[in-house]
Amino acid sequence: MTKRIKYAYFAFFSSAVSILVHNLIFAIMAKEEWFFFGLAILFFVVFFLMFLYGMMEFIITKEPADFWKLGFLGLFGLMGLLPGFTPAYFGFFGLFGLFGTREYI
Repeated sequence: MTKRIKYAYFAFFSSAVSILVHNLIFAIMAKEEWFFFGLAILFFVVFFLMFLYGMMEFIITKEPADFWKLGFLGLFGLMGLLPGFTPAYFGFFGLFGLFGTREYI
């Protein structure tokens, strides 16, 4: 896996962990805290920008060859099937389309 894909995974999972820590602190202290919330937004923006940059580069130069590995993040779309979760999680199902880029390796 190339560094670019590893960094995208790191940014996505760091955002998820920051959201969990933010919610845990809010549940314990019943007070809104801004640090982990801001960190989560920052990591998600970094992930989104890395994803867009990687997609544009893949369209133009067919690199990175392992761009399809980001498609596994589409599994988070399954959380949209759980009651109480918003339909926004279904947007992650679009990442499964990256598995079609595997043919370019």
